[in-house]
Amino acid sequence: MIVYLDMAFLLNCLTDAAALYVTGRLSGLPLEKKRILAASLLGGTYGALCALPGLGTAAAFLPQMAAAALLVRLAFGRREAFLRRLLLFFMLSCAMAGALVAGGRLLREHDGLAVLAALDWRVFFLAGGTCFLILSVVFRGGARHSASGQLCQCTLARRGRTASVTALLDTGNTLTDGLSGTPVLTVHWEALGDLWTPEEQSVLSRLETAGAARCLEKLGPGFRLLPYQAVGVRSGLLLCFRADRAAMDKRQLGPVTVALSPTPVSDGGGYAALWGGDTGKEVRRNAA
Repeated sequence: MIVYLDMAFLLNCLTDAAALYVTGRLSGLPLEKKRILAASLLGGTYGALCALPGLGTAAAFLPQMAAAALLVRLAFGRREAFLRRLLLFFMLSCAMAGALVAGGRLLREHDGLAVLAALDWRVFFLAGGTCFLILSVVFRGGARHSASGQLCQCTLARRGRTASVTALLDTGNTLTDGLSGTPVLTVHWEALGDLWTPEEQSVLSRLETAGAARCLEKLGPGFRLLPYQAVGVRSGLLLCFRADRAAMDKRQLGPVTVALSPTPVSDGGGYAALWGGDTGKEVRRNAA
């Protein structure tokens, strides 16, 4: 059997890059192109090695799961809900690989209908139904919000740095800046990794354990405390800063106050920020 390592490498690179991209989108994580590129290249190398004679054991289930975990870790860093992202990436990779194999077989065979007739449809529907059930349970929040048009791509700029996150348009989020009276964007601090200097990253990594006031003492100018109230919380403090500019789905909002949540604002619903202000998207959705 002839093995074309260059084709195996390229196909695995493309499928891994696509699966990582969709995983990041559904998880509401910022997409760092360099990380995804490095992970997809590593995935392509692994796929090419699996195609070599004598290395078939590398394609077994456990080595594949270990490789998938490494790719997810490389693409998205050390974040919470790692197992959820790993599950999503692994299922997407399997689906794409199956589609490639099926497409290649249909192209090789002269009678495509005969190939389809030879499929075991019971296995097909069982596997498809199982995947749909798992994705519906684990990622139902992101699918529901995305279908109803409640998710926006938010871009923030601060001191020459930019970061992008997926934001949920939450009309129940009434958090406002006491100084200006304007709506506040609430974001999990880790999702804005591209905005921080190494020193700020080190301090913010202790935000959940040390608290906002303690972290403020070690941060430079530009940060302050924002009081808030929530269900079960009579009074609390959030660390916040003023973004130089913000955009929701490319609609410019100007400077916006950003509150940093010490924990994820979503349990896997496909977003990393909450916004209760106007974006113009609500008007278009209601008009439709």
